[in-house]
Amino acid sequence: MFDILDMEIWIGLIALTALLYLIKFIQGRSKRTVYRISSESLQRSKQVMLKVLPLVENVETDSELLDDRRLPFPKDNIKSAAKILAYYYWKQDQQTELARVKNVFISLSRFQDVDLGLEDQARRLSSEKKRLTREFEYYITHSPFSTGRGFKCTQPRT
Repeated sequence: MFDILDMEIWIGLIALTALLYLIKFIQGRSKRTVYRISSESLQRSKQVMLKVLPLVENVETDSELLDDRRLPFPKDNIKSAAKILAYYYWKQDQQTELARVKNVFISLSRFQDVDLGLEDQARRLSSEKKRLTREFEYYITHSPFSTGRGFKCTQPRT
């Protein structure tokens, strides 16, 4: 008697789990992600990049350490602006500008706290550079605009 009851419970749990996964699958298929970039956020992102570009592009070597206090904005704000511009330039098919934005995003690793020792700064530079490279690549490859499978992308009004 207990074997039958035990088997009925397991069959019921497996059937319920399968039903819940089916419902989750059906709901996930019908979602659409819509990215909208407002003209204000685009202009603000361009202003941020225009202030950061001279700091990044006028450096001779890739491994040169710079003082993080020279940045006009916090690193997180610059990263957000770079992601907005990366999306916009990808949508406009401006590969050179997209490469410049990627360079700025990854070059943020050069800006380190000068109060730390040189070894600590160099260690942070290498680990942050790897992390920022992975973060940017993940953003580009996992954003809906890069797949092209039924996603609607709207352009900002100019």
